[in-house]
Amino acid sequence: MARERTINHNSITQTNSKENQMKLVANSDTAGNPTVALRWCLVPEEIAYLKDKKIPNPHILLLVVNDRRCVDRQLLPISDLMTYISFNHLGDNTVWATIVWHDEGLRKLREFYISKGKYGYNNGFYNRETDTLEDTDGYGLDSIVINISADFFAPEPAEWEKKWVNLLFETKPKDQCQFRKRRILAYTLQPILILFEIFIKISSRLLAALFFTVIRTRTKVNFVPIIHPFKNDTKDIYYESLRHGRNIYLRNKDNTEREDYAIAGVLFHPITVIVLSAILLMIDLAGTKIFLGWWSYLVGSLVVGVSIIVLVLIISVLGEVVKWLAGNIKSWRKKTSKDRRLEKARRQKAKYAQEAKAKKLAEEAKERAIQTNLDRLNKEFALISCDSGPLVPKLEALPKEKRTIHLRFLDLKARVCKPFAG
Repeated sequence: MARERTINHNSITQTNSKENQMKLVANSDTAGNPTVALRWCLVPEEIAYLKDKKIPNPHILLLVVNDRRCVDRQLLPISDLMTYISFNHLGDNTVWATIVWHDEGLRKLREFYISKGKYGYNNGFYNRETDTLEDTDGYGLDSIVINISADFFAPEPAEWEKKWVNLLFETKPKDQCQFRKRRILAYTLQPILILFEIFIKISSRLLAALFFTVIRTRTKVNFVPIIHPFKNDTKDIYYESLRHGRNIYLRNKDNTEREDYAIAGVLFHPITVIVLSAILLMIDLAGTKIFLGWWSYLVGSLVVGVSIIVLVLIISVLGEVVKWLAGNIKSWRKKTSKDRRLEKARRQKAKYAQEAKAKKLAEEAKERAIQTNLDRLNKEFALISCDSGPLVPKLEALPKEKRTIHLRFLDLKARVCKPFAG
C-alpha cells in the first residue's frame, strides 16, 4: 500500500509516496531559502535490477514542475547521493525523479535528456494532462512537492540598476551570484563597449540614411534612429521610405512616373556629380605626372613586345608537351592499371584488417570500462541503498568520500546566492 509522508516547516511542504521505489528527501531545515538540498536512495529491488542488467553508469533524472510546466532539469550520476535545487517559481514545485541510462554513453545520455534547442528542451517527458512522467525509458519513479513562499526569494535590485546590469544580456539573472557577475562587467568594461556600440550604430545608420537620401534620392527617410541608437532599429531608417516613399528623380509627388526625366536628370543626379567630382580630383592630384614623355612609350613598347614573344614560346612548348602526353598516356595507363588494381586490393585488405583490429581493441576497452564502472557501482550500492540508514539531506551527513568539491561549492552557493523569483 502506498505511503504518504508530509513534513511542514514554515512554508516548505514535502510530500512523497510510493513504497518499493526510489525515495527523495528534501532538507526541511532551510526555511527562508529557495535553494533546497535533495537526497535520494534506491530500494533493493531497483539495485538488483541495475545489477542484473549490468548498467554501468546509471543517472538520476530530476524534473522540476511548477504550475504543470517543466521549468528545470538536472541529470546526475546516481552515485552522487545528493544535489541542490534552486527554485525560481513560488508555490508548489514538484520534483520528479527516475533512473535513466544510455547504451551509447554519457554524451548520448545528455543529448537525449537535457539538450536544448531554440524553444527549450528537445525532448519532453512531463505530461501535464496526467501530471506524471512518460517516455523517459527510465526505471523507478518518485516525486516530492516543495512549497516556496514569495518571501523566500532574493529581493529585486533597483529598477534602474537592473536595466543597466542586464543591458547586454537577453535573459534575466537566475540568482544573486549571476547578478553580481554581471554587475562587475556593467561597471568596468560595459561603458566602453556601450560607447563603441553607439559609435558603430550611429556611423552605420548615418551612412544608410545618406545612401537612401543622396544616392537613391528617396523621400521619407527617417533620421531619428541615428539620434536614438537603442530606442530604434536600423531598419526604421528606410522601412517607411521603401513602403511609402518615392524617388524624386523618377516619380512625381502623386507617385506617378515622371515624363520629363531626360538627360538633364542624369547629369544633375547626385551619383553623376559624385563620380565627376572624384575624376576631377584624381586628375588634379596627378598633375603633370600623367604625361611622362616620349621615352616612357618606348620602354612600354619594348616590355609589351618581349612579353608577347615569351607568351608565344610558352604556348608552343606547352603544345608539344600536350602532344607527347596524349601519345604516351594510353599505353602508360594500360601498363599500370593492373598494378594499381593489385595495389588497391592490397591496401583495402590491410585497411580492413587494421579497422577490425582497432574495432576489437575499442570493444575490449569499452568492456573494461564497463566492468570498471560495474565494480565501482557494486561498492557504492551499499551507500545508495535505502537500507543503509537514515536519509539525511545535509552535506555533513554524507560519507566523507561523497563530500565532493562540487557539492561543497553548491552548499556554499546555497548560503550566499539566493535565486530571484521567475
